[in-house]
Amino acid sequence: MSVAQMVRRSEVTRPQPKPLTSSVLDHAEAAGNVETVPEGEGFGYRNNAGLWPSYNCLDLLTPTAICPDPQVGEKEFSAATWQPGFTFAVYGGAECRVIGLDRADQDAEVQRVFEASEGKGIERALRDVRFVAAVEPGSDDPVSPYYGEWGEPEDLTPGSAIPLTVALALLEGDAADKYVGLPWIHMPRAAATVLEVSGLIVWNGDLAFTKNGSRVAIGGGYDDPEMLASGLWDMYATGEVYVERSAKVVQKAYVIPGMADSSSDGNSLLENGYVSFAERMYRAAVDCYVAKVTGKAF
Repeated sequence: MSVAQMVRRSEVTRPQPKPLTSSVLDHAEAAGNVETVPEGEGFGYRNNAGLWPSYNCLDLLTPTAICPDPQVGEKEFSAATWQPGFTFAVYGGAECRVIGLDRADQDAEVQRVFEASEGKGIERALRDVRFVAAVEPGSDDPVSPYYGEWGEPEDLTPGSAIPLTVALALLEGDAADKYVGLPWIHMPRAAATVLEVSGLIVWNGDLAFTKNGSRVAIGGGYDDPEMLASGLWDMYATGEVYVERSAKVVQKAYVIPGMADSSSDGNSLLENGYVSFAERMYRAAVDCYVAKVTGKAF
């Protein structure tokens, strides 16, 4: 008589990657420029048309005679301008059939990946919204019907292709002329890898800076695959970046029989499934200065 024996292998220890570092959110948190609005305190009450008046792009160095004749000429003065912000939301979720699913594990993993990706999501929003001309009121844009009032960033790219080292130099030089402090440089992480070879990108802990001290945001949100493949990589310089975020929305839901709808207008949920979900609203703003340059990587 034979006896069956069941042998069970040990569970695999799932590898967990270290999150990308030096995102725009990482730098904003280090600078004290992030505010999380508690649930119920009115994230949407803020007026996006003007978050603060900025004096940081004023040119207060107009040459003047040491002993002017008070009867000759007039002094001209500039005004501080209110800085617009824009709001957006991102969400993510996972679903699987309930049978055999470790629901607590799925819940935890969705929240972990969402939090590790927040900086990338903010960078993508800056790239697609703030670093282009603002959408007009009443637009059919799917993200928001109205962003604010700003034009295209000044493009510093000369007529001929320039290497990434020169592109970075143009951004820092222009910012030195037009902004009162150190700028923030936003670039693909791929560009930072190239610039590190020449020593132009240095690290302080988990934050990257240029050798001149400018913050470098490289959280993956600027690494557009199509742009990278072209060899012409966009980089940006800005003033200080402010980020406001709502309380995180966390949902866990069972899809009971009859809820799933696979039709073209349906919810695409799995029958007898389980959904783990995370969502958060953000408000982002840039202090008075934005410039762009395109460098040739290869």
